Amino acid sequence: MKAEDLVFRMLAHKFNMSFMPVVVTDGVVELMKDFYSREEAWLLVLMPMMPASAKTIARLQFKNPKKVEKMLQDMVPRGLLIEFMDGGTQKFQMAPFIPGVVEMTLMKGEDTPENRRYAKKMHALLEESTSRVLDKMEGMGSSFARVIPVNQGLSHENQTLPYEDVRSIINGAKTFAITHCHCRTQKFLADEKVCDAPRDVCMSLDFAADFLIRAGIGKEVDRRTMLEKLDLAEEHNLVHMSDNSRSGFTFVCNCCGCCCGILTATTKMGRKAPVIKSSMIAEWDSKTCTDCGKCSRVCQVNALTQVNKITLFSEDRCLGCGECIETCPEDVLRLVPRQEWEEPEETYGHMVADMLARRIRAETLLRVKKLPGHEYIAKAINKRYG
Repeated sequence: MKAEDLVFRMLAHKFNMSFMPVVVTDGVVELMKDFYSREEAWLLVLMPMMPASAKTIARLQFKNPKKVEKMLQDMVPRGLLIEFMDGGTQKFQMAPFIPGVVEMTLMKGEDTPENRRYAKKMHALLEESTSRVLDKMEGMGSSFARVIPVNQGLSHENQTLPYEDVRSIINGAKTFAITHCHCRTQKFLADEKVCDAPRDVCMSLDFAADFLIRAGIGKEVDRRTMLEKLDLAEEHNLVHMSDNSRSGFTFVCNCCGCCCGILTATTKMGRKAPVIKSSMIAEWDSKTCTDCGKCSRVCQVNALTQVNKITLFSEDRCLGCGECIETCPEDVLRLVPRQEWEEPEETYGHMVADMLARRIRAETLLRVKKLPGHEYIAKAINKRYG
């Protein structure tokens, strides 16, 4: 290892201390070198894990407060740090690397030589490390994301809970921001084959929206525009994903199977869908199916396919998104509850605390279900992001 790479490797390992795992490879280190200067990297390596003011960060590192504040402020619009107001004091915190920093760097959707260079490196990095990251996530038995079925896919027999209805999630939020989908933008800028699905349909809510708007990364919109964007996403049969919690939602992604890193893992890497949590699954009546093939054309993860004009269904791949239901002219498909389904955590904070506990348990073989101070951690996160 080159001596000059040490701080970037240290930073990668610090990112790995988050609730989301990072596979520290040479590719990750090279990407860090593109994102951060050496001075910025040292600043982040030495800053607290919990949110802190520029004054506190400077004092802990024996640095000039004005210089530290300028460095921190410069990183915010580049998507490299999260900042927010806490009791009238501006505080800064490291975002997770993926999803987080990697996505925010391209969410403006700008086509620049610098972004094209980033995109090409990101593409190579994700090809290299996605499988290994998913190995860790599967070992944890948890996920930050959950599939929300389209309304048309739900029958009157299924009682739709508010956190299972993407329109209820949007209607329950107060602040809204639209950004470009990182995955489709990254593939476009990397000169990779990209689908014709709209890119400006990535949705952020409340705390996340407030931050992205202040940082100049996201465009502030009203509730009506959000719902119009949702309709547009459904016209393109995109899969809705949101936080794996019952409240405190921060995002709604609208994903395609050809560009989305997680869905690509399902289709190309043979991953089972439960790496993304889902409460529903499609039920298919093969006896009355006419093999028209319409469902297979809209399925984003090839759970429904046609071989020699015969329809085949894979339960392992099914996300329970419901896109196939409304396209079926014979009503041979419907959504039903999964037999093995874990209810999402109560709040966003509880979800993060649970993921931390599961990760520690998976990597240390501890049997403890919750962390010491589990409720305190959850409440602190909810207060910060509420």
